Amino acid sequence: MACAAVDIFRRAAGMNRQDDRREGNVLVLASPCRIVLAGDIHGNRGALGKIISHAALASDPQCRLVLQEILHDPPGDPSGHDRSIELLMRAAWLKTEHPEQVLFVMGNHDLAQVAGSEISKYGHGVCKVFVEGVKFAFADDADEVMDALEEFFLSLPLAIRCPNGVFISHSLPSPGKFDDACVEILTRPITLDDMQRNGPAYNWVWGRGHTEDQLETLAAKLGAEFFLMAHQHNKDGYDIISPRGAVVLSDHAGGYIVEFRDDQKISGDSLGRYLKPLAAL
Repeated sequence: MACAAVDIFRRAAGMNRQDDRREGNVLVLASPCRIVLAGDIHGNRGALGKIISHAALASDPQCRLVLQEILHDPPGDPSGHDRSIELLMRAAWLKTEHPEQVLFVMGNHDLAQVAGSEISKYGHGVCKVFVEGVKFAFADDADEVMDALEEFFLSLPLAIRCPNGVFISHSLPSPGKFDDACVEILTRPITLDDMQRNGPAYNWVWGRGHTEDQLETLAAKLGAEFFLMAHQHNKDGYDIISPRGAVVLSDHAGGYIVEFRDDQKISGDSLGRYLKPLAAL
């Protein structure tokens, strides 16, 4: 099993890095395409299964399924362990089967797992608990699996540009944190230094508190029409934070996905047409 996991993560990482649509740390999509965007998954097996089934990759070659932040289960698995490594394997394997269709963006939990930092959630440090779950699943082969998984995380782009001007990223730098380094990181490989607190990669995936004025400024700077993010917890499953941006989550029963075609314009006013509740999938 370990050899299979290592192979899956490394092959998926290579496909992420070598994607012809990739421009630095941004994946640029072309028409025609149908985008199915999931918010944070965080070990939600039912949600991931529904989203994959809804995407119907085999029957719709134009579908582009965007996944993010799959790792870090909430407590409660009967085994007593974080088993989200299994969901990551499923997503990475799906990438190897549909390399043009299955896409990812880097999240703050992915970054923390690689950078060796910690996130306190559910009353414990989720990065440590995740590693313990990998050791439970893979025993003596856990270190090799973790190395391959970190290679996969490092291969993830920071953002995806859609033909209709939608800019997908896990988050955006917080107000006051967007500077020349944050622009530059979109064009070059990410280093471990970039992932440390207040580094440019860190700022991309950890940002909060975005304002309407800031999103207007970022839209002009980045050539974007509308920002779709995740990261910021919301019990309602989505939050329209300005006419230029929204947060969508897929990690709880009230979660949503966003589905749209490349020729459909999205704004804060029109987003509701493209939101789909997980419960209805």
